[in-house]
Amino acid sequence: MIDRRRVGALVRKDWNELTRSKQIMAPLVIIPLLFAIFIPSFVILLGNNPAVASSITGFGTFLETLPPGVVPAGYSLEQTAVYAVIVYFMAPFFLIIPVMVASITASSSIVGEKERRTIEGLLYTPLTDRELVLGKVLASVVPAILIAWASFLVYTVVVNTLGGPVLDGLFFPTWTWVVIVLALVPLVAFLATCLIVAVSGRSTTVQGAQGAAVLIVLPVVGVVVSQASGLMLFDTAVALGASGVLVVVDTVVFALVAGNIRRERILTQL
Repeated sequence: MIDRRRVGALVRKDWNELTRSKQIMAPLVIIPLLFAIFIPSFVILLGNNPAVASSITGFGTFLETLPPGVVPAGYSLEQTAVYAVIVYFMAPFFLIIPVMVASITASSSIVGEKERRTIEGLLYTPLTDRELVLGKVLASVVPAILIAWASFLVYTVVVNTLGGPVLDGLFFPTWTWVVIVLALVPLVAFLATCLIVAVSGRSTTVQGAQGAAVLIVLPVVGVVVSQASGLMLFDTAVALGASGVLVVVDTVVFALVAGNIRRERILTQL
């Protein structure tokens, strides 16, 4: 039986440590700004210029392979370019936010305790192994989800404010983005965090855990490349299908991680 008070105390402790670290907080601010403000602003303000659009790797192929009917009828080439990037091209990119946030916060979850020499005290608390894993996971998942949701709200305001005049009215969000934000973001954040916590438990330095955490971004990059090359379109059906698969994967991965992290093993690696 999991004691919520013990798990909550661990989560609050980790949050206090995160907020005191400038090295952690700085990228947590920069990453959302990049994807929620800078990139969409650049696309809307300059992306309707054919010369600029052609300079974006894979963008020309992406536009050429767009299925019919995914862009509202009557749009000019410039309007189509802006709409396609904001609604479709950026969709998988947005999933990088919870993955990167989780990689920054979760990579120091256990190995950070080792470096600060606080792990022994933590391991001798009444926390069970399962509560320890759950607390470390939640301490990273919750900020990753909240930052991604806040980024989505900012993204929505930016693209509608700047893109509304270009596209003759409000056009965002779409149902695909609703699924991404409400389902895929939490599921991706949870999966990334579980895997990174598992790596953190076996690493001896935060840098080593972060290096391994970068590999978790690769599947998201694969989706970006697949869409840019015309192999798939990240639409509502794909988002729903991915959400269903991730529900199963998340459940299995958490069970495996919670079953493999043991305080005795961590103590022997100190």
